Amino acid sequence: MDEVIKMMDHTILSIFGQSVLLTLADQSSLETRGIITKELVELGQYEAVQGEVTVLTVDSSIRLKRGDTVLANGQTYEVDRKLKDDGYLAKWNIYA
Repeated sequence: MDEVIKMMDHTILSIFGQSVLLTLADQSSLETRGIITKELVELGQYEAVQGEVTVLTVDSSIRLKRGDTVLANGQTYEVDRKLKDDGYLAKWNIYA
C-alpha cells in the first residue's frame, strides 16, 4: 500500500509541481512552483550517448543563471545550464 501512495505522490508532484526556493546570483530569493525529475539527455555531439541528469522545470519567465541555487524537499541543488525552453516552461539541468 505504501508503494501505491508513493507513486501517487510522485504523479501529483509531477503534474502540479512542488514548492522550490530559488536563490539567484544577486542573493535575492524567489519562491515558486517547479518540477524536479530525472531524465535521459544526449551527452556530447552523439545522439547515441545518453546520460541521466536531474532536471528542474519552471516558468520560462524566470531567468536563472549557472551557479544559482535551488532548495526543494530539504535538498540543495545548483543550476548548471538550460536544456530547453518552449516559451511556457524552461528546463534546467541541476545537480546536488
